[in-house]
This record gives sequence, C-alpha cells and structure tokens, in this order.
Amino acid sequence: MNIILWALQVILAIKLLTTSFSHGFQTSKPEMKQAVDKMRASSRFWHALIAILVFVAAVGLILPGWLGIYPQLVIWTAALAALLMLVSIYFHVRFREKPKVFVSVILFVFAVFVAYGRIVLVPF
Repeated sequence: MNIILWALQVILAIKLLTTSFSHGFQTSKPEMKQAVDKMRASSRFWHALIAILVFVAAVGLILPGWLGIYPQLVIWTAALAALLMLVSIYFHVRFREKPKVFVSVILFVFAVFVAYGRIVLVPF
C-alpha cells in the first residue's frame, strides 16, 4: 500500500507542477488568455495565487515524506491539493471546460485517497 500511495503522490506532484507552470508562467498561451478573459479583471491575481499554492502542494506531497522531516505535512498537503481540486472543478464547470473537469475529479480522488492513506492505511 505504501508503494501505491507513493505512486499517487508522485502522479499528483507531477500534474500539480505542470499546472503551476501553465497557470503561473505560460499566461500568454491562447487557452490561458481565454481563461483570463473569462474571469475578467481579478484573474491575473487568482492565476498567480493558484500557481503558488499548487507549486507548494506539489513540493509538499514529495519532500516531507522523502526526507523524513515532518512527514505529517504530506497529509496536510494532500488535503490542500484536494481543496484546490474542488476549486478547480468549480471553475471548470462554471466556464464549461468539461474535459478539464474530469481530470480535476480524478486528481481530487487521488488527493483524498493519499490523505486518507497517510492517516489510516500507512501512517508516517
């Protein structure tokens, strides 16, 4: 079970890192410009905030457990990732981006399972 949890943590971290870079550094891409236009004036702030939080979540899913320094942070980070996925689901539904909703739902399930697994199944 520990191997499964680590695999899910790595998958989540990779996806969150790519999301962080796409939302934070690649705002000039056409699809990101459309998202910014849909969200209006406050979207640049929200994209930057989400990029930072998602980057922190990606790092927090791997480093604490791998280094053995406060590995319980993985639980909190997985919960943060689940919360971020709920926000992502909300925005993707609101702006009618159906394929992205399904990815967010799957990542939400992964994040919840990692949090549950690190609390109950294979605690640090």
